[in-house]
Amino acid sequence: MTIIFVSLGGLLFAYGQGPKQVAGADTSLAKEERERLLAIGKKLFVERCAKCHDERGDKPLESGPPLSERKLSDGEIARSVSGRFKDAPDEQKRAVALYVRSLMKGK
Repeated sequence: MTIIFVSLGGLLFAYGQGPKQVAGADTSLAKEERERLLAIGKKLFVERCAKCHDERGDKPLESGPPLSERKLSDGEIARSVSGRFKDAPDEQKRAVALYVRSLMKGK
């Protein structure tokens, strides 16, 4: 059972879906790369998420405060993005996660 768990965990990280893949995204990117990913992330977020969250994540939700006021961990953001964008390339998932992190007040 342990071997299967380790293999599954390895697969998740190999495909960029593990929380640590997104966790370092904010601090380890060059400025130009970060800006490029933020632009991609914003475009995808507006297309797929803004209906419920608003473009800046300011729309209150039935389940709680607006996205911009939540204090989600990088892992929580990664899981949410991976679920909503499960068929998207890893770069797009990373871009959306980076954009969502940028919306959080008091990041």
